[in-house]
Amino acid sequence: MQPITDFRSFYQASLQPKLTELETSRAAIAGKIKLYGAIAIGVGLLLLFLKVGMFPLLLAGGGMFFFYNHHAKQFRNSYKTQVVASLAQAQGLHYNHLACIPRSDYDRSKIFVTNPDRYWGDDYLTGTIGKTGIRFSELHTQYKTGGKDKSWHTIFRGIFFIADFNKHFIGETFVLPDVSENVFGSSLGGFFQKMNMMRPELVKLEDVEFEKNFAIYSTDQVEARYILSPALMQRILSLKQRFNTKVALSFIGSHVYIAITVNKNLFEAPWLFSPVDNYKQLEEYYNDIAMCVQIVELLDLNTRIWTKE
Repeated sequence: MQPITDFRSFYQASLQPKLTELETSRAAIAGKIKLYGAIAIGVGLLLLFLKVGMFPLLLAGGGMFFFYNHHAKQFRNSYKTQVVASLAQAQGLHYNHLACIPRSDYDRSKIFVTNPDRYWGDDYLTGTIGKTGIRFSELHTQYKTGGKDKSWHTIFRGIFFIADFNKHFIGETFVLPDVSENVFGSSLGGFFQKMNMMRPELVKLEDVEFEKNFAIYSTDQVEARYILSPALMQRILSLKQRFNTKVALSFIGSHVYIAITVNKNLFEAPWLFSPVDNYKQLEEYYNDIAMCVQIVELLDLNTRIWTKE
């Protein structure tokens, strides 16, 4: 992986030529939209003055709306396939802006017990870091309540990450954000953890700091303690601190699943009326990808202390 200290030289050598070409295209499209928009407004106002009615004005407005959306979509696709894909390739990853973590993998993780009524995602990145296969994408899952006046509620929004753990787990172990202990304290919080009927048996560990941040559930108490060694618990805490947000994990099959809450859209193209060459934004995108790649190092996933059975 290219060190982040080399990003400026990478930007100048690999990104600027693409950005220059995209900027020329963006400026031409934006100019056409402004011109056609001015013509549509002028004609619409003239027709209003002539008392022809509102329909031509509405028709012109609708036409401009679809014209803008069509070209904005093309521009976004070009930006992602040329610019964001280059950022991913620089870190050894394949990028597909139209795909996401499959629903089957999300369900298999069992991190979230609420069944989503709406499942959406994009920006799918895959690759092998050292010996470890990884894949991750943005996801947004929601459930609905109500009948005719339905409301949508977010289950998860953020980065969903899957990595090979190089061991086939017999049981299922979950490391979830511990809201109850932070709010109610260790005694009462522990009571609410045990009362979580949607989860398997609560696992109590000796690491006080880890217990303050996470609640651990598992179908196999012995295996859970085997997986969550003191070293791995410290690494998971470091992962949470690095992203500075809610992090949930599950160890199922031969994979670790990680849900990282992020309340923003990642890797988005600039607005069509803004210059495409934004160094600070591109560096942020690079860092966002790098942070996900570094999960392998943070959790020491390339150290093969087990073998798959």
